[in-house]
Amino acid sequence: MPRLRWLVISLFSIIISLMLFNGYVREVKKLNELSNCIDERVRILVQLRLDIEDKSEKIAYYSTAEGTARLARQEFNFVLPGEKIYILEYYTPEENKE
Repeated sequence: MPRLRWLVISLFSIIISLMLFNGYVREVKKLNELSNCIDERVRILVQLRLDIEDKSEKIAYYSTAEGTARLARQEFNFVLPGEKIYILEYYTPEENKE
């Protein structure tokens, strides 16, 4: 009879140990998933901060007189008084035949 008692106790302790190990493995898996999620969010955050810094620099530049003049020249083809404009036309080979 004592052997049966030790067998039941050892089986019960093995079952409890396996249940605890299963819980531990699940928690480690969740921890890894959360860690990967945090890493991805940090990467996105850094990317957005760099984008914000770049746009802030552009805003600061285009707020100056030099930046406004450059924007007017690039986007709206404005020129300063006294500047000469040269228009270059080029033709493709198909247009030369006509």
